Formats: sequence, structure tokens, C-alpha cells
Amino acid sequence: MSFSSDIKKTLSEAELKKDCCRESFARGGAGGPFEPRCEKDTGAYLRGAFIKYGFVSAPGRDFMLSFSPRGKEHEELLVSVLEKAGFAPKRAVRKGKPLIYFKKSEDIEDILSLCGAVKAALDIISSKVMSDVRNNANRVTNAETANLDRMARAAAEQTGAINIIVARGALCNLPFELRECAELRLANPDMSLSELRALMREPVSKSGLNHRFRRIMEIAEEL
Repeated sequence: MSFSSDIKKTLSEAELKKDCCRESFARGGAGGPFEPRCEKDTGAYLRGAFIKYGFVSAPGRDFMLSFSPRGKEHEELLVSVLEKAGFAPKRAVRKGKPLIYFKKSEDIEDILSLCGAVKAALDIISSKVMSDVRNNANRVTNAETANLDRMARAAAEQTGAINIIVARGALCNLPFELRECAELRLANPDMSLSELRALMREPVSKSGLNHRFRRIMEIAEEL
């Protein structure tokens, strides 16, 4: 059974206690005129209309709730009821027939709640929250992976430059602070700059350490 069919089944089985609500429900399903007599009649009318003429897709990229009215007069009636309930329905023509639809999840949640499908509305909200959590987690993971890739490339470039200096027998000719950086990098090829800083004999800022490695790479290029 589809997401929409499940909701319709639940709404069909839900009991309406007042006579006016039962009448409004029947009018909504028959596409008849709307004559509210209590504050719950609008929800009952839309419940009947949704069961007979409505459809809601499962939450996802093309999430939508729609009504397929029988004709122009029925379309105007449904739009009027929805607008008086505080909604702003959109209209279209599909295969030569009118279509009333909503794509904002907040509107869909509110309409389903008004019809009495509160659990379905809560399921949609829960699905949206879980999707947001997954998307945020993926963004964080992608950012962390990109940072690790940059760190690995930088460390490899630094190690390559230092190996050139070592191969030319020029490591001992470097100033102490550059030689210290070079030796620490060779001994710890996988460490980040922050981790290397903690091993320095004298405190140095991250930008200062970056500057030293740039100088080492310049020396390697000169050699």
C-alpha cells in the first residue's frame, strides 16, 4: 500500500463525532457545497475531499499534495475552502484537467493535520529532520575529508622538498629553526601542523610554521 493510500485508509476509519462534521465529510467526498456549522467542519470537508480527489507523494525530492477536482466549478469550491482555511493553493492543468497542489512540506503537514492525519504529518516532520541530519553529517564528513586531503598533499610536498635538501647534503646548512622543522616532518610525515607545533622546542604560531615550510620548499627549488 502506498503512502497516500495508507493515509486515506486511516482517515476513512477515523470516527467523526458530530453530525455536522459527518455531513461536511460526505459533502467533501461528493464535491458538494460547503456549509460549516462548527470549527471542525473545514477539516472534515477536506478529509472527504482528500480521500476522494486527493493524493500525497511520499516525502522526498518531488514531495507534493494535490487535489484533482471534477471540473472548474469544483476547483473553485476547493480553492475557496482551502484559502479560507489559511492556505495558498497553486493551480495547474494536467492532461486537460484542473489540478490544485502544494509543494511546501509545512503546508502539506498542516493540511494533513487539519484533515485528521496527525500521525502522517508527524512522520513527515520526522523524515524531514532525519534527512537534514544526514545531509549535515555528509557535509561535515565531506569537509573533514577535504581538509585531510589538503593536509596529506601539503605534508607530501614538504617531505619531498626536505628529501631533496637531504639528498644534496644541505640539511646541516639550514638555519636551526628550518632544520628543526625539516627533521620533525621527516620523523612525523602524517602529522598536522598543529601536532608538529606541539613538538617544537620554542613556541611558534601556525602561520609561522607555514612560513618556515615555504622557505624550506623555496630552498629545495633553488637546489
